[in-house]
Amino acid sequence: MTEKISTYYDISVLCVEDEPVTLEILQELLRPHVRQVFGARDGHEGFFEFARSRPDIVLTGMEMPRMDGLEMGQAIRSLSPTTQVVLITGLEDPRILKRGIQLKADGFLSKPVSIQDLLGILERCNETIRFQREAMTQRKMRELILNSLPYPLVLLNTATFQVLFANAEARLMGITPNESASGSFFPEPVRREIHVSMTLAEKLNKFDTPLQIEAVGKTWEISISPVTADTSLYVAVDITAHRKLEHLKADVERITRHDLKAPLGAIIGLPDILLHQPGLSKTMIDSLAMIRDAGHNMLNQINLSLDLFKMEQGSYELEPEPVEVMALVREVLPQIDQFVRVMQLRVEMEVNGRRPTSEERFFVYGEKLLCLSMLSNLLKNAVEASPKGGTITIGLKTVQDGSQITIHNHGAIPTAIRNRLFEKYVTAGKRHGTGLGAYSAALIARIQRGTISVTSSGDTGTMISVVLPSLPASQPETG
Repeated sequence: MTEKISTYYDISVLCVEDEPVTLEILQELLRPHVRQVFGARDGHEGFFEFARSRPDIVLTGMEMPRMDGLEMGQAIRSLSPTTQVVLITGLEDPRILKRGIQLKADGFLSKPVSIQDLLGILERCNETIRFQREAMTQRKMRELILNSLPYPLVLLNTATFQVLFANAEARLMGITPNESASGSFFPEPVRREIHVSMTLAEKLNKFDTPLQIEAVGKTWEISISPVTADTSLYVAVDITAHRKLEHLKADVERITRHDLKAPLGAIIGLPDILLHQPGLSKTMIDSLAMIRDAGHNMLNQINLSLDLFKMEQGSYELEPEPVEVMALVREVLPQIDQFVRVMQLRVEMEVNGRRPTSEERFFVYGEKLLCLSMLSNLLKNAVEASPKGGTITIGLKTVQDGSQITIHNHGAIPTAIRNRLFEKYVTAGKRHGTGLGAYSAALIARIQRGTISVTSSGDTGTMISVVLPSLPASQPETG
């Protein structure tokens, strides 16, 4: 007594065979193992059945009247290139086998077809179909999120300047997918910037200094970010009001940040909804979690930018608590990991002059989000300034005035800005530097009742030192 095979695949199959008995046997073999089975008696009938039912897999014989299996397979591939086509043949004719290879058939079955061979083909085809479905789901999800954004967003092929994707706002502005990027949104300065942004150094930066253009009667701020070796993300934000009233810059910036929060809610919320749907693969779950975490990170940065404005105005109210610095460093390191690997840098940590143990913790008394942003800016500056193959050393030390955090790299700050490093908009040597990273780090250190200083030379490199309050004696260590 043979063991019953209970394999089942959520796919549909079209069987095309001019021998009625063979066709019936194929359909009977398939029905217990797939969602739906269709039948056709020759290639001509099979092609029309495919156009009507759109099955996932086509099993077809070779020699048939009116239209043979290979001709039908070619017609199906022209209509649907991803459809799985399996040829049923005795493989005794080299000419037919050669045509099957030219068709790039997804498999071959020998007559008479056995259930074991048939299930083997189904398993291989089902794996390919599953990956295709996952890719389609992820693409639709990305398009849904990007189309919810309230500003034009375009994905460009930087080699051909073809528009690969344009969200709803971009299409309203006349930017059309699968066409050349041209018109008022792509003047020559923007096209040059897209080419320049594809250098290795630019790929390691998440953001760059925006350009400004005039298009459709408005002023737009253009941001270009490399995505892969030959694609860039192009974002246009309307800043017309900002240009008209420069002295109201702070108000306009607050409005802009508020507007960014609205679509960000969808970016954060939608992955949580989708994560509760059944049948998600591990790849999809990881991708959704990554989108959600990136959204939360962006939301924190938006909230922080509003806090920085309050700090500048002297209206920020500090709410200190114990903050574990080593955990924050571990959170920041993945953000600079790509730069560290490309530049072959080493990142080392010391606590009171020695290597820390795995259980060791180091506390300061401040606010977690502020300390996280400060460390992120200072470490990013350190890895960007460090020479290739250098070492970044993060030192944590208890000193008389509090808890000290030092970050050392072997690069030197340019002499022209060395004494003005912590001033707003001061930068040198970075084509897209904003001069806000060190400034915001200094602002954050001082608002937390701490100090920040720098020493730099060509011989010893650069050392940034931040001293923040230690925990009060009555305050327990948490976090």
